[in-house]
Amino acid sequence: MPEHESELDAARQATSLIFGFAFSQMLGTAVRLGIPDLIGETSKTVADLAAETGTDHDALRRLLRALGQLGVVVTTGDDSVELSPLGRLFRSQAPHSLHPMAELYGDPAWWQAWGSLEASIRTGRPGFDAVFGTGFFDHLGTDPALAARFHRAMSTISEIQLPDTVRGISFTQGERLVDVGGGDGTLLAAILAAGPSLHGTVFDTEAALERATEMLRKAGVADRADTEAGDFFATVPAGRDVYLLKNILHDWDDESCVRILRNCRTAMQPNGRVLVITALVPDWDQPTEDANLMTAFGDMEMLVMTTGRERTVGEYERLFDQAGLRLGGTVTLSTELDSHVVTALPR
Repeated sequence: MPEHESELDAARQATSLIFGFAFSQMLGTAVRLGIPDLIGETSKTVADLAAETGTDHDALRRLLRALGQLGVVVTTGDDSVELSPLGRLFRSQAPHSLHPMAELYGDPAWWQAWGSLEASIRTGRPGFDAVFGTGFFDHLGTDPALAARFHRAMSTISEIQLPDTVRGISFTQGERLVDVGGGDGTLLAAILAAGPSLHGTVFDTEAALERATEMLRKAGVADRADTEAGDFFATVPAGRDVYLLKNILHDWDDESCVRILRNCRTAMQPNGRVLVITALVPDWDQPTEDANLMTAFGDMEMLVMTTGRERTVGEYERLFDQAGLRLGGTVTLSTELDSHVVTALPR
């Protein structure tokens, strides 16, 4: 390839990286206006969409043209648009819809926190705290709209990871599970549906559990499942065989993680286990191609939003040791999604 063409390709890639923030905002705006749902399976004129969304016709036309360049919509000669296959993923009722993700990442709170990334790099503290004067999870308790968007987005992530998670974890007949920080019960419902002899509890705050009972009922497992509200920093349900921690520990600093793990260790049966379902970052000296892009992004997000981080296997092993546990092994659930199970056993 001639040198100037190589330089042009590099420039295009660099430009795409620089403009990434704008792409996210365009998607978030389209979703908040309800545009993917309004278009649906049909074709809509810009005039109709402007009337239905209460937006300026010319400004909306320009947004739709930009979304066409991103491959989200297809523009036609009669001033109409329809959704592309990519765009259909942003309908709220689409299978494996990414609507909640676009909605969350376009939220002003996310936008402002990421705007403080430099402060996080300089101080090692969450940018979110600097902007809002409180921690992310404390803030959720005062912002119901953001909390709802956050929990919907977390459910979306769980649904995407669900098939690999259910397929990749083995349980012994009759085991009793606790999904610690289990939110709306998506994970536990799927596990119990696949394992008719299993019983389980979704454990989380009252606000997070709002939809869990209905989720368990819809999955047909309500007779083998219940919910319990509480604070996993204080205690977790006692006497169970398996404690699931899916995408929980990466939200917290080491000291907080040890508290959660120690509570699980105290509560579990003598032969119980903790299953940490998480992304894993490679050791520093591993080749860069082994690092998953989304995991690297997730680690930065933990820095900006929380006191947590994505960790290596060795870092999890050290947390286990401080909590009276030992590393029992790791299993890769999905290379593409960088999803793993790190097992902790009593020491």
